[in-house]
Amino acid sequence: MDRNRKILISILAMLVLTAVIAIVHVSLTIQEEKSFSLSVNVPQFGPGVGIARVEGPIGFSVDKSPFSMARGSEDLINRLDDLEKDSNIKAVVLRINSPGGTVAATQEIYQKIWKLRKKNIVVVASMGEVAASGGYYIASACNHIIANQGTLTGSIGVIAASPNLKGLLDRFGIKMNVIKSGKFKDSMAFHREMRDDERELIQQLIDISYEKFIKDIALGRNMNESDIRPVADGRVMTGETAMKYKLIDGIGTFEDAVDRARQLAELPASSPVYDEMKTPLEQLLFSVNGMFRGNGLIQNGLSMDDYYRLEYRLLP
Repeated sequence: MDRNRKILISILAMLVLTAVIAIVHVSLTIQEEKSFSLSVNVPQFGPGVGIARVEGPIGFSVDKSPFSMARGSEDLINRLDDLEKDSNIKAVVLRINSPGGTVAATQEIYQKIWKLRKKNIVVVASMGEVAASGGYYIASACNHIIANQGTLTGSIGVIAASPNLKGLLDRFGIKMNVIKSGKFKDSMAFHREMRDDERELIQQLIDISYEKFIKDIALGRNMNESDIRPVADGRVMTGETAMKYKLIDGIGTFEDAVDRARQLAELPASSPVYDEMKTPLEQLLFSVNGMFRGNGLIQNGLSMDDYYRLEYRLLP
């Protein structure tokens, strides 16, 4: 009887947990539609600084589970659109805490930042724990970049990776049946060795994306490409080192970045900050998500699909 009671209690607990997660998911879905509302510091009107945030890997779509606060590049661009259309926004602080992500999504964000700059909206990048590879790429489009001394940044480069499981499959006698339209259709397949002509083709794709990376950094930072290439070898550096190589403009905190945005936009020190609305529930779920990631239950934000993409990303 005790055993049956324990089983029943376990089932009920799982049902309750499922119901709670479902309710939370619906709540966040509703909140997401309002996610671009502005909450402002006192005074709640007048010219000021808008805040936009880049959290986690960059991609067109990201994990939309109730335990994730990340969002896709299209969501971020929509946020920047809202700030661009708001006549009160004279400057934007882009808070970046990202190891980078897919090439196309990163490039779209970069271009959007340039559109804001062309409309005389000052954009200041504030780097958090990490703003590497694609995270640095989008920062380079900003008028001014501020990082903490210990911010991990740099990692300028492109990567494409896939596991080679041929030895493991051979050991267990597992074979793949592949029917394809061309010899390159299954390039980087995990069940076989990569051919030399495949490696050469993929290297060409990476080189093209890499050159675009260098060119865009040089444009955003007003630097010569030749000054960037010596440190554009994938190396990771601290904010202090990045300052040495002129990849950033200053060392400071998020608050320092807001102050700098006010200065560049010629706003008074008391001008309001228009931040994104975050409910207590969202903050709680973000903390829970961090706990899961900290325990290694979510590995580097990667899924098997990520291994078949060209990425501007730091992959430890």
